[in-house]
Amino acid sequence: MKSLKIYQALIVVLLVSLLTACSSGDGDENGSGSKGVTLNAVSFLPKDHPLTATLYDWIDSVEDATDGRVKVNWRGGADVIPIGEQFEAMNSGVMDINFTYIGQYQSLAPETLSIALSQLTPSEERENGFYDLMVDRHEEMNVMYLGRWLTGSPRLWLNEPIDSVDDLKNLPIRSAPNYTRFFEKLGIASAMIDPSEVYTSLQTGVVKGFVYGGFNGPRKDGWTDSSKYILDHPFWTQNCTILMNNDKWDEISTEDHDAIIAATAKYEKEMVDYYTELDKEEIIELEKTGVELFKLPKAEEEKFLNIAYDTEWEYIEKQVPELVGELKALTVKGK
Repeated sequence: MKSLKIYQALIVVLLVSLLTACSSGDGDENGSGSKGVTLNAVSFLPKDHPLTATLYDWIDSVEDATDGRVKVNWRGGADVIPIGEQFEAMNSGVMDINFTYIGQYQSLAPETLSIALSQLTPSEERENGFYDLMVDRHEEMNVMYLGRWLTGSPRLWLNEPIDSVDDLKNLPIRSAPNYTRFFEKLGIASAMIDPSEVYTSLQTGVVKGFVYGGFNGPRKDGWTDSSKYILDHPFWTQNCTILMNNDKWDEISTEDHDAIIAATAKYEKEMVDYYTELDKEEIIELEKTGVELFKLPKAEEEKFLNIAYDTEWEYIEKQVPELVGELKALTVKGK
């Protein structure tokens, strides 16, 4: 009987030890109480694309800032989930994080278009309250807006140079949803073509050019074999965002919330510096291959840029008239 009691006592001790070990595994070794979590992410660009290079830095910074409690498993791009289905996959919890752009969800929150119209850096947006406003607006979609992951401005890359804005009328250009209204005002025939099919579409004349943010990518993808003229009137700014399912965000501790937000703010500064320098280097390489940057006469340039900005602000005003004043004040320099 005595041996049986000793045996039972040992079992109890072992069970308690096991439960304690399991509890320690779920929490943080430093005693923060935060549970370890691995977040699945998907992107609209491939993992090996030049424009996704700094996302690895963001992933590392999140893990470092949370002492390894929060990890990000970047599953891939359109090979994992088609681009048009990625936002919904993140929003519904199939994925946790989406490295995306506002064109994929602008219809749900028109005010997010102001991200593309912003004349400020991501750091300035955090300082003046625009970032906080975007967090609030995204939260209404059950989404946590973490920040930006790309910088630079879109430009038109053409097979032939033009002399005026009117020369763009009826020109078939490879586009994306967020350019639709602007291109309609210009008379451009927008063509929504998957990135994997752009090269062939340019070669066969299905499109006579494309719109692209920044400079890195088209040369490496061979798109400049056909489109050797860049209309050097940058408009808007890159609107690529890091979004997270809000329910998943709520599972993370407040301590790690703060750590991730701080890490993302630091990452954004480094990301801007990285792509600014990369663009300078790429322009040199583009010119070596015969690609030419050209400008329109001053009056035509002003016409082009006025259409670019006025078209979008008019749309935002129609959709969210109660917000347009605040949005302009937070994104337009001198307001």
